[in-house]
Amino acid sequence: MQKITLRLSDELNDKLKAAAAADDRSVNSYLVALVRSAVDGGETTNRPGGGLSTS
Repeated sequence: MQKITLRLSDELNDKLKAAAAADDRSVNSYLVALVRSAVDGGETTNRPGGGLSTS
């Protein structure tokens, strides 16, 4: 298992904490679910229909 450092603005961090709490998850678990969804082709907020840009 790898560790990463992520820099977020205070505002984004507060929103992340609130979203994770609303989903009854830790921030780490919430971020893992979001990343997994993005890389496995799930829908993301910036790319309707999901997937990552390959360009």
